[in-house]
Parts: sequence; C-alpha cells; structure tokens
Amino acid sequence: MKPLKLTMSAFGPYSGVQVIDFTELGDHTIFLINGPTGSGKTTILDGICFALYGDSSGAERNGKSMRSQFASDEQATEVIFEFELKDEK
Repeated sequence: MKPLKLTMSAFGPYSGVQVIDFTELGDHTIFLINGPTGSGKTTILDGICFALYGDSSGAERNGKSMRSQFASDEQATEVIFEFELKDEK
C-alpha cells in the first residue's frame, strides 16, 4: 500500500482540516514522521488506522474518543485516506 493523501477534520488535536499530501514525497519509498512530543505524529497514524479500521492505532486510544475537543459542535469529525494498492487508487 502506498499512501497518497490523508485528510483529517476535527480529529485528534486538530480542530480544523489538516491535509497531508504524501505524493509530495515523489518516488521515495521511506519517509520519517518527525517532531517534538505532542506535535501530532501519532495522530497521523491514528488517522490512517481510523480510516481503514474505524479505530485508533494504539490500545490506549479509543477511535470514538478521537474527536477534537477544540472543534465546534457544527464541525463533523471525518478522516479520508487515499492510497494506492497494486497500481489501483
């Protein structure tokens, strides 16, 4: 599986919409998710797992509890993960 784009809305610490465009990596097959403690690295992995399986990546976090506490009541919590598998999107 090759990740293409992850879009998260009102998910984890992100109150707004966050888009991670993995296509910007080009043909690189390895990449690093790097940042200080609390910067949202695990939330990226949680978002991917939530989109695929409806649950977070860790046993400590429940998928249903991943809604951002900073989001307005009107904003929907949504995660969209686009990926390629065997040359199909």
